[in-house]
Amino acid sequence: MINEMKERSLVFIDKISKDDFIQDMVNGTLSEKAICHYLKADAIYLEKFADIYALLFAKIPDKASKNFFLGQIDFIFNHEVGAHHILAKAAGKDYHDIIADKAWYPSSDHYIKHMYYQLNQDNPAYILAAMLPCPWIYQQVAQKVLESGKVSDENPFKAWFEFYAKDEATACLPTYFELLKTYSSQLPKDKEKEIIRVFLESCQHERQFFQMAYDQEEWPEEVRNV
Repeated sequence: MINEMKERSLVFIDKISKDDFIQDMVNGTLSEKAICHYLKADAIYLEKFADIYALLFAKIPDKASKNFFLGQIDFIFNHEVGAHHILAKAAGKDYHDIIADKAWYPSSDHYIKHMYYQLNQDNPAYILAAMLPCPWIYQQVAQKVLESGKVSDENPFKAWFEFYAKDEATACLPTYFELLKTYSSQLPKDKEKEIIRVFLESCQHERQFFQMAYDQEEWPEEVRNV
């Protein structure tokens, strides 16, 4: 199942790498507006991601897994913000000023609620499959872009790609896949496709998250002005 998930995710990795947001980063031309939109949304997304880790902590009994989740929460709060500062610097703004009015846009709203829905399934395999594409897609896209050789040393976004391609940001993946393998094995065989589907839905959500920022997606005025 794991191999099938990775194989099926390749189309999303390829599309995201070729989409406007990442291509503008490759070219060093990503707009300030797109950067700020992304950072405002991602600040909330990562907070919710950490909250889900805390809730998942109570669902998985073994100590090693609990320590893994604690480590991931620490990474989100104390390390991944480094990638955000890289983007803020490229935009020429202070990161904390950008996220002072963090925003919950339609696509990020859909993604976050997708994860909370899977968290409430009977088996942790569902939420693990929903969360896994976040580190997986970032690692694979970053590595793919750097391997292309198209990002110059002068590119202000090169450090962002290097951040997500390096071991510190991706060390969680083997444990993620192992946990998913362990808990999915407890499900009936006919549920395997459901787990794969959840994983792929999150891959699509990752793609939409980038495009959301590029398109400056917003709620319609009728929703905003309540």
